[in-house]
Amino acid sequence: MARFILGHGMRGLGARNTRVERVLYRLDRLFFGALLWLIRLLPVDLASRFGAAVGRTFGPRFRKSRALDENLRIALPHATPLERKRIAREAWANAGAVFAEYGHLDTIIPADSGRMECVVHGDIETLRNPARPAIFVGAHQANWEMMGAAITRFGVPLAALFSPPTNPLLDEMLRHWRSGLGCEMLTRDESMRPMIRALTHGSSLGIVADRRVDSGKPVALFGIDKPTSLIPARLALRFGYDLVPVRTERLHGARFRVSFYPPIRPPAAAAAADEIEQAIRMTHEIHSLFEQWILERPGEWFCSKRLWPKEAYGGSRTRNDGARAA
Repeated sequence: MARFILGHGMRGLGARNTRVERVLYRLDRLFFGALLWLIRLLPVDLASRFGAAVGRTFGPRFRKSRALDENLRIALPHATPLERKRIAREAWANAGAVFAEYGHLDTIIPADSGRMECVVHGDIETLRNPARPAIFVGAHQANWEMMGAAITRFGVPLAALFSPPTNPLLDEMLRHWRSGLGCEMLTRDESMRPMIRALTHGSSLGIVADRRVDSGKPVALFGIDKPTSLIPARLALRFGYDLVPVRTERLHGARFRVSFYPPIRPPAAAAAADEIEQAIRMTHEIHSLFEQWILERPGEWFCSKRLWPKEAYGGSRTRNDGARAA
């Protein structure tokens, strides 16, 4: 999230002057807090549609819309510019709906609301035995906050990783709305220590894992190496816990399906490989699932930050056949 939203034009001054910074932080907090308060007054489906309409209208005007289009150009190389524009509008509409739905998480999440169905494919030990931690991984699809809510519905203690906004007041506001998810929130950073601590205390981990991590290893996504965190796979290997892919789909309005897939394990052929190589291969399998899900519903994937190295966006980019992690 941008450092300043309403005061974006004053970002340079805000970065140099702490008083201006505090004013701009408060301005954003007041605006978005008031907006969510008003959205809270609407019925949940109307609020979701309102957020989608706002996102569809204003999202394409943001600077981030360029990154979204460039990501779609790589992920959907056969889509025409007009098709990408339509998909980008759908993605911004979905993002707007996600924001509006923060004000109604306590309406959407309860099992008796009928707004979130959970589907389990195969046997996943942690969903039968919450005392056995697992590492759950998903992508920024539909309303990705539903992943945490679905996991805790099974009685699983969960620590969910998130990237806080730069504005600490917005972070405080979002934490308040997220409290209904029923899980601990861990700030995403470069260290595994908070995650290891959570696992050793019996909590599972929930990680949205489709973003670029510059300190990560190159793992192909849509045929091009993307700097990717290996932490989910490495933790699964180190502790012997399951690495479980989770998909979230928007059914209609503020109704969702959260699907849990069989755990990802290193191929038998990689048994003699070191931890890093095994983690790369497991992460490649996760990326393959992400590709499948995104291609099926590209308008539900929100990818407004650069995912691949800068050179991948030029005309000279070359496609990777995935051999690195096959």
